[in-house]
Amino acid sequence: MTGAVTGAHVRETNLQVVYRAIRQSHPVTRAQLARYLGMSKPTANRAIDDLLGAGLVEEVPRPENAAGYDAVYFGPRAEAATVLALDLGSRFLRACVADLDGTVLARLDQPVSSNDPEHVLQVATAVRDELVAAAGAAPEIATIGIGGVIDPRTGIVHDANQDALEGFAARAELSAVLDLPVIAENDINLAAVGEGWRGVGAGVRNFAFLSIGSGVGAGLVLGGELHRGVNGAAGEIDHVPEGQRFRSDSPAADAFLAHVWQHSDFVTTEEVVVAARQGDECALHLIVWEAARIAEHAARITSVVDLSLIVLGGGIGLNGDLLAEPVRATLSGLSAYPPAVETSQLGEAAILTGAVATGLNSVLADLVTTRVSAAS
Repeated sequence: MTGAVTGAHVRETNLQVVYRAIRQSHPVTRAQLARYLGMSKPTANRAIDDLLGAGLVEEVPRPENAAGYDAVYFGPRAEAATVLALDLGSRFLRACVADLDGTVLARLDQPVSSNDPEHVLQVATAVRDELVAAAGAAPEIATIGIGGVIDPRTGIVHDANQDALEGFAARAELSAVLDLPVIAENDINLAAVGEGWRGVGAGVRNFAFLSIGSGVGAGLVLGGELHRGVNGAAGEIDHVPEGQRFRSDSPAADAFLAHVWQHSDFVTTEEVVVAARQGDECALHLIVWEAARIAEHAARITSVVDLSLIVLGGGIGLNGDLLAEPVRATLSGLSAYPPAVETSQLGEAAILTGAVATGLNSVLADLVTTRVSAAS
């Protein structure tokens, strides 16, 4: 049995619908909103007035190409709320504060001397303070990307990329020191969200962000939504057995370098990449070998979830000018329905971008209700 639909429920629904329409279609007039939503003018007007009173929308300039009468136009107030985005790597805590449009108001890359949780908490607090001062706005929520499996129930880090973070109660401990709600998420999952929001995955409902660097991991977007799995372990496709440094079939940096040292005089992956771009035959053969390992991992993913796109990212994967075409060629022979292969458009910003998007989705879920109630 469902509860009765009250006038308050109807009003809240109308407010949400009108606010969403203004965000999607601004600048827009009262009459245009009523027509677009199939809503009576008095109902639309009341919702707009409530949103104005709550500081969520504002009058905006009339478009230059607007025809007809001299109507008032409305748009969302991007500065009505902000979010804090954090990307914890092995050497830096990258962070930004962004408004409701996703515009970055302040950005900071802060070195971390270790990944010990106490140090991470101290650096995160200092970063938050500096960014809030620079942006002139206190965020509603923080989202952090961490390398490892993040338990979706507890926010605790397992199988951490950095040993010091194993068992770190990221969500609870960061929330306590930042005095904010915190979303803790796997970093590659956030990269996938970012790429789907403002990168090459925009508009693609089924794709994987395949990160190849010091490790290999995938962020899966299925049906337009991030897929975490029951334990938050979806996409952990390169698990290294205990006692081993890397899997022999892995495209991760250690495995690639082991092959490089065995078959050439190159010392680093960077040397291989530079030489390949200069046409060095040995370096190009090494790139083809690496591309085949990447394609094998991509084929395993797409054979299970039938993707339309693989996005290459990570320190190695971002060399798409060298890798993308041989990955496509190998993948076409491994899969009956090979997906497209593209390089990340966002590069190193993918994780932060995804953290911003995730924070905004959470804030927007109840922003109208809380702000209108507070203004009443």
